[in-house]
Amino acid sequence: MKWFLYVFSFFMVAGGAGLVLYTEDMRRYSTRLLAATNEKIIAVLAAIIGALLIASATSSHHPGFIVFLGVISLLKGVFIFFNPRGLYVPIRQWYLETATDQTFRLFGIIWLIIGTALFSWI
Repeated sequence: MKWFLYVFSFFMVAGGAGLVLYTEDMRRYSTRLLAATNEKIIAVLAAIIGALLIASATSSHHPGFIVFLGVISLLKGVFIFFNPRGLYVPIRQWYLETATDQTFRLFGIIWLIIGTALFSWI
């Protein structure tokens, strides 16, 4: 399952660089993507990614961290799927409409750090 960790870390680094360098473009792209996609599909994709991260954790030098990321992704999928008290929509609106460019760049830096760490731990 090393291939999944390589692909995942590549997309984390690429997405983080995009968030840092092309903040407005990434915001527009994210808005269009999330508006066109059903919430249930996003939830299932997050859960699948979480399960794949947990399954591929043994291919890494730091499996605990990868299991942690997998559990977070699984919980995100469950949260979006069941949407307790309708919290998903306000959180999505905050992220896409209210959050500042500095917030997007902060998320990009975090993605870059996690992606680079994952890549070096495979």
